Amino acid sequence: MRVAPLIVVFSGGLLAAVAASADPAQPPMGQFDGAYYTCDQGQAFQISYDSRKAKKATLTTSNNNHRYKLDRVNGAAGPRFSNGSVNISVVGEGAQVQGTVIPLTGCKLKNTT
Repeated sequence: MRVAPLIVVFSGGLLAAVAASADPAQPPMGQFDGAYYTCDQGQAFQISYDSRKAKKATLTTSNNNHRYKLDRVNGAAGPRFSNGSVNISVVGEGAQVQGTVIPLTGCKLKNTT
């Protein structure tokens, strides 16, 4: 079992603790296992994962709420999901998306859900 390191910072009498991610191979997500990305040309998408250790994802685009069901596939640079025609690779706070009806380029994490 891997334990996440705990960083404690003292500043002006305040105590703050930040836990590093226990599994860097997981995509960014909030307490509802999802994230929201904004992209170039006013486009955006939301991605919802099946669990904290995501094996499946649903990508919902800003193009008429078009939905894509995706399965996790091996990715060398980070988490990757695909259905054979639509692919998303998550690297840090950025995401590369291919195959959607409307192109999603320059996508950056806005917030987690």
